[in-house]
Amino acid sequence: MSSIFQPRTEGFNESETVSGTSNAEELTKNKNYCVSRLPGLPNVFITTSFSTAYSDSESNYAVAISDGSIYVWCYKSIDSSPFAIQFPVDKQQFKLPMAILTRPASGTDQDPGLLMIDSITGLVKFYESVQHAPTLGLINDKSLELQLHLYPNECVTLVENVEPAGVAIATSQQRCILISLRDYKSKPQLSSIELANPRRGLFSKIFRHNEGDIVAIKSIKAESDDVLQTILILNSAGTIHSVKYYLLSSSTASYIDESSSFKQTLTMDPDAYPGRVSTTEFLDVWPMRDDKYFLALVRSSGALLLATFRADKSGALYFGSHNLHAAADNAATPRLFLPSPCKTAFVIVGNSVIMTDLDTTYIEPKDTFTYTKPRWEDVIRFNPEAKLIGYGYENQNTNTNPSIIVITENFGVLRVEKFPEMSKKETPYDPAQLVKSNIEQAIFFSDSKAISFDLKQDVDRSVVHRAVASIIKEILSSTSSYLPDTLPMTTDLTQLKLNAFKGLVVYCQRNFADDPQMIAGVVTNLEKANVALNLWEYLETNRPYLEVFERVVPEPRIFFKSEIGNISEVLASFLDQLSATGLSTSHLVLKTIYDGAYLNSVKYNQDIGKSWLFESDLLKNIESQFTQDFVMGNNSDKDAAYGIVEILDYFYINAIRFTKEKRIEGEYQEYSKLYNERKDGWTSALLRLGLVDEARVIAEKYHDFASLARVLDIESETTANENLNYGRYFEEYGYPFAASVYEYFIKNGKIQELLMRFSNYKHFLLQFFQENPKLTSNVSWIRYLIDEDFAQASKALALAESYNAESIDNQLTQLALGKLAARAAGAHTEERYDKELLKVRYQIKIRNAVAGDGRIAAITQANFVKQFINSGIDKSESGSLAANVFDALSSNHRLPESLLIELLTIIDPKFLNNEGFFYALNVAQTFSNKEFTHEFVDIILLRLLTLGTEFTLRVSGSDQVVKHQVESSILFKTLSRQPSVISQLNQLVETVESNGSLSHSVSNFNKGLLDELKKRLNNQSFKEWVHLVEQQVKTSLK
Repeated sequence: MSSIFQPRTEGFNESETVSGTSNAEELTKNKNYCVSRLPGLPNVFITTSFSTAYSDSESNYAVAISDGSIYVWCYKSIDSSPFAIQFPVDKQQFKLPMAILTRPASGTDQDPGLLMIDSITGLVKFYESVQHAPTLGLINDKSLELQLHLYPNECVTLVENVEPAGVAIATSQQRCILISLRDYKSKPQLSSIELANPRRGLFSKIFRHNEGDIVAIKSIKAESDDVLQTILILNSAGTIHSVKYYLLSSSTASYIDESSSFKQTLTMDPDAYPGRVSTTEFLDVWPMRDDKYFLALVRSSGALLLATFRADKSGALYFGSHNLHAAADNAATPRLFLPSPCKTAFVIVGNSVIMTDLDTTYIEPKDTFTYTKPRWEDVIRFNPEAKLIGYGYENQNTNTNPSIIVITENFGVLRVEKFPEMSKKETPYDPAQLVKSNIEQAIFFSDSKAISFDLKQDVDRSVVHRAVASIIKEILSSTSSYLPDTLPMTTDLTQLKLNAFKGLVVYCQRNFADDPQMIAGVVTNLEKANVALNLWEYLETNRPYLEVFERVVPEPRIFFKSEIGNISEVLASFLDQLSATGLSTSHLVLKTIYDGAYLNSVKYNQDIGKSWLFESDLLKNIESQFTQDFVMGNNSDKDAAYGIVEILDYFYINAIRFTKEKRIEGEYQEYSKLYNERKDGWTSALLRLGLVDEARVIAEKYHDFASLARVLDIESETTANENLNYGRYFEEYGYPFAASVYEYFIKNGKIQELLMRFSNYKHFLLQFFQENPKLTSNVSWIRYLIDEDFAQASKALALAESYNAESIDNQLTQLALGKLAARAAGAHTEERYDKELLKVRYQIKIRNAVAGDGRIAAITQANFVKQFINSGIDKSESGSLAANVFDALSSNHRLPESLLIELLTIIDPKFLNNEGFFYALNVAQTFSNKEFTHEFVDIILLRLLTLGTEFTLRVSGSDQVVKHQVESSILFKTLSRQPSVISQLNQLVETVESNGSLSHSVSNFNKGLLDELKKRLNNQSFKEWVHLVEQQVKTSLK
């Protein structure tokens, strides 16, 4: 939208209605203003795109400029498609045309004239009458042309009608030129005079190049019998020039009265707005009272302000400034309008119109300088699709209100009129009231596509909450100014309330999507309104129910008019009364709660938390009556059963989730208890009525997997397994669904289905076993044995009800059972069972050796170290070694393989009949990992050669004596039963002798044993003894 046209004057109509044009369409309205669309719009707007436009209320005409023509029409016409006068633009003469309407010649009733100006070349063309120019062939008449002299690169930037003086223009080089239109006889005649020129002339000192562009030219009414006229010129730096211009007459030529003219600089008060002076930009100005008081539009440090000044030849006085709260578009060039009686300022910023009431009492008395800030502010935002191309204004008179005109390309001509103040009392600026008004208009004028009611500016959320709460209260109580307080038909009034709440929900969802709690509050009241509407409709058509209702509410119409906020308590009491009288409630519940609350909640606000239905015993009463009629009784109404179960599931599940998240423990326990106790009955009622599909749908919708498992099992009686969609549920819902199926199988004794069905999802079953060991231990061990997971099988058996603890004795029994079970199942896993049994039995041997006939728990660690640890181990080492194994040993819990080997090789060999090292080798060979086996065998052989063999051994005596010594040694007993380790023993000896290191890391204790072995190998008799034992082993095996 171009900024070169500044509007003229005319009027509007009544104080509370739009009637300046009888066919105007109201787009929005509140107690302060109204926006309407005027009916008159030329058909050319349908096919043509326009760059700029403006309206002139003095003549009731408007101008719009397209690429090739200028169109003029009566914008107040009641004709929906008024005739538009076309002025073709000669592009050879007019590169960038401007146009402005002019007054008819004095004493005539002609149509307005038209002045065309080319902003590039300075060519001016004048048509005295827009109606007569085309008919008289004056379109190309050269006699009414004027060529303005423009400097190189100078162009026209602003055009303003300042009649009767003429038309004033501003240029890009800060010149202001007045174009006179007529001679002293009022006949058309074009001439020009410079009012301001920073380069030369009488006023060269007034405007300087660094003072900014001219932003406003305004005319103050003519004085002294219409001879003297004041013209205001303002630049962006705040320099204002009041030019006193004497008009042309029969006795004198027009001229500028230098002695009365003045120039002043308008300055903001730095104390009121610290730091803003240096960045202040003046945008527009409007005379407030005669030629001394001015309202300026100023942008300072990003803020848009209305500043009030007084200026005359003696100086300029700053009264105060008001920050426009609604101004947000810093990219647009704002324009100011102050229609008579100068009580309301209109500021156009981009697609927005800001209105604010001004208190001018401080300029009424001549001797006061008190400043009162504006009392009211609001903003109208037009949708970008409207495409604003021009504007104008209308003064207040006996028939019209102060208004501005907005011309749009896509929505026609719009009028924004301000209603007169109803009270002289000052109304403070209240953001909540403004937000409330904005939202109410969005609700009740939602069909107005030209206006955007969305809240664009940042508003404290508490302000929004107050506004929304106020709107809700007024709708419920029928006190909203947008709703009738009563109607003959209660249905109509309640329907209007429901529609209002629907609009409020949509608005809040669009503007406050990040505030689900507030949206939920609006949805709550929408549901209440809908429940109330449906209840009244039901009562209207069911007289016996109305009679019962009147026992609860003696005056139903009063209740539905202003008390529907209490619908929960009233409906709960009503259902109680109906139950007592024996009247069925199921259809009433469907009509009110299902249609009014449930469907709206699902549509608008699925994550509702705790519903308003819990404000009373309403939902509890519904459930109680359902249980009586459908669960315990034989009510066969399938639709009612299905609908009520949906209600109960939906609202109870959401309430449970909400109270759990908010840690409202008491309510959470209450709702959970009722739901868990009753939901099986709800499902049973559906299944009894053959609503299997419906029961499955509800279970799926609310993820009630326990009920879904039950429904699927019932379906399996008549449906092939492949058609039951178990696989889809496993894939879609994962483990939570699987766990419910498994629990259902266990509780119903379907063990074979539990263990053998759904093999593709066995990982869910194993997870279920892990998370529910006590529930599944009686059966899980079977699955583990089938899968050859013996450690898990052992744990499961240990938790079975027939066993009390995970003792090694119980594990021995469990493994024995597992071996038998595997053999029965045909699994080739006996060898693995034997290995596990072997390790348990070795630990039992140690325990029995240590405990003797007593209890192992009675043995202390100190006593264990003193009596049972190999005496060849230094006491400083024996304590820490024993600590690693003693707790598990003394508690009769099973030792892991590494600690079992540790224990077998540090215990005094005599307690195990010198077979401890042999046992240790057997344990090491149960590892599936061969590297682990090799590492542990190294350690066992190292300890065998150091802890299990004496250092000083002499071969002496008879052959039989020597043979007996060899064969009774621990080394012989071990190697003869594990001859396969002889080669690894020799490798170990060679490594130690050659000062090599083992291929794996060893503990500090084992490092000490390596040093001990190296020392022993330096003794020839020790080496011979080891070699002798090896040879005897080999000989005995032949």
